[in-house]
Amino acid sequence: MSYEEFYKDFMQDIYARSETESHFSEVVFTERMCDFLVDQAVLENYTAASYKKTHLGIRVDAYDYSEESDALTLVITDFHNKPESLTRTLITRLFKRVKKFFIKSQDSSFHQSLDESDPGFGLARDINVRCSLRKLRKVRFILLSNALLSKSVDDKIPEEEIEGVSCSFDVWDLGRIQRIEESGKSREDIVVDFSSLPEGGLPCLSAFTGKGTYASYLLAMPGTLVAELYDKYGERLLEQNVRTFLQFRGKVNKGMRNTIQNSPEMFFAYNNGITSTAEEVVTSEVNGKVLISSIKNFQIVNGGQTTASLFNTHRKNKADLSAVHVQAKLTVIPPEETENIVPKISEYANTQNKVSAADFFSNHPFHLRIEGISRRLWAPSSAGSLRETHWYYERVRGQFANAQTNLTPAKKKEFLVVNPRKQMFIKTDLAKFESSWDRKPHIVSLGAQKNFVKFAEAVGKKDWDKIEKKYNELYFKRLIAKAILFRTVDRFIMKQPWYGGYKANIVTYTVAKFSQMVEQISMFLDLEKIWKRQGITDEMERLLVDIAEAVNSVIQETPAGITNVTEWCKKELCWQNVQEISIEISPEVKNELISGTAKKRKDADAKTVQKIDNGIQAQQYVLEKDGPFWTMMLDWSRLHKIFSPKEASLLQIASQIPLKIPTERQSLLLVAIEQKAIEDGFCE
Repeated sequence: MSYEEFYKDFMQDIYARSETESHFSEVVFTERMCDFLVDQAVLENYTAASYKKTHLGIRVDAYDYSEESDALTLVITDFHNKPESLTRTLITRLFKRVKKFFIKSQDSSFHQSLDESDPGFGLARDINVRCSLRKLRKVRFILLSNALLSKSVDDKIPEEEIEGVSCSFDVWDLGRIQRIEESGKSREDIVVDFSSLPEGGLPCLSAFTGKGTYASYLLAMPGTLVAELYDKYGERLLEQNVRTFLQFRGKVNKGMRNTIQNSPEMFFAYNNGITSTAEEVVTSEVNGKVLISSIKNFQIVNGGQTTASLFNTHRKNKADLSAVHVQAKLTVIPPEETENIVPKISEYANTQNKVSAADFFSNHPFHLRIEGISRRLWAPSSAGSLRETHWYYERVRGQFANAQTNLTPAKKKEFLVVNPRKQMFIKTDLAKFESSWDRKPHIVSLGAQKNFVKFAEAVGKKDWDKIEKKYNELYFKRLIAKAILFRTVDRFIMKQPWYGGYKANIVTYTVAKFSQMVEQISMFLDLEKIWKRQGITDEMERLLVDIAEAVNSVIQETPAGITNVTEWCKKELCWQNVQEISIEISPEVKNELISGTAKKRKDADAKTVQKIDNGIQAQQYVLEKDGPFWTMMLDWSRLHKIFSPKEASLLQIASQIPLKIPTERQSLLLVAIEQKAIEDGFCE
């Protein structure tokens, strides 16, 4: 796709969202880009805070603060209604504005001069407090632009020190977004350069003969290097680390900390080390030594706690890491095999800390089922439309765009009519909808990725075979009803006269509070009604506006010692305060509720239907494998003697396809038999 086509599609999406959400296009663009950076693990979370004083040359549009690394990110937006070029002059001017906001915020008189309802007030006050307490180690300024970076501009901007704080600069233009989205990868490439190390690279031992599929290396990585890499790239190094992603994130192991501080030279002996992967490794041989000069897409798939402990002990406890070394195993995995191979490496690397949610990523049966339902289930036409549509679940980043890549203009238009952009949602959206309705707004407020982790733990720790019937078409319809509810609140928040910021927090707390109100009267919201009308009633929207206004007041009443509303919203105590809000559900809204008995009846019916669907799908799978495949497995089983007589008789039936057709129940058992055979070494 040409840049011109990408630009047109991107802007159509922004304008469509602006119209749907009743927001300014610039605001929607900022949120769209920040959401993208959260998904890229560039931002941990973000808070929209649009503060513009053009006559003073000051501006900021959003921010993010990492408690773990004492790092602040300030975002400034550059939005145009027609294609533009992003020049060095414009970049300098925009960064100057956001830097000025940072500098002025260090003086308490600045935030004191602002009205407390001003979106910039809370941020300016937080900067002042953190700088006063010396709790700000570094600042990253990010420019978001829908212009195209001029070819004459070097996208690498030197770091500088401002008011004693280390500052870096990053530009995200539309060309950069296009390159990532069209690469087929979920993340922008990371290239770690080791050529500046004293020996000209990182010494290693080659652990492969050249005959195997994958190249492997053994390394002793300096502790300072591991800490520096984590400081620079953060959780982007750990995105394939299932166990770290789900469990350890940033935690410091006390035993590791004690070793680092008291016996650093023994760290190599005591620690299990790290297991890592890469897409590409560049090596050279110098004086008989093999040196790694660069690694493309370096990922620590096991050893995230080791990495975080080194970083945090060095930063918080000022520990000297010069005597610390970490053993590391590095395997080169082709990008097309990452999704299948890396989870297995992570799983096998540390079985004593097995986490049952470990495989809850894009290839987990849960996501595959939601994806399948989203493609086949038609949503009823909404008010003002005669066309049924899909709610498109993007299981893997880029699916929505890739589905349109080879379509003619007419076919693409038809695709977007059937799959409207506004009805596309991703994994973190799904978790946000569910957790908000499940009355966990303080967890949602932790950010998209951390909330997804909690959701993954809740689903992943259960035996999928025992719960899978629950995730059926009825579940999907209810999920979309929650999405409609969530997005309705998100749409009207900024139009309210009392609104002064913290939209993301107000939205999740409003949905959670409404859910709690329904639960308090021992009823259930009839989510199927919302699905059928693809919207909520005017009466329900008015109630949600009232709840949102009350929520807005309560969350801004921060306790002593906490000045940041965004941080306060992450506390369970904040949620407890919101639960104390007293608002009556009107009779009109009560008509949208159902009893527990009615809900249970619908649940049971849906599970029965899903059970039938499972049998049909299993039978289709078994028939597609065909008789010769099952004959091969039967012959293999006779040699290895791992199947029971009953299992062998089922294989005998399947081997006679198409003369004999296994029943749906038999097909479900045959699928399990195949899995058992594969685990014991069977292959076609």
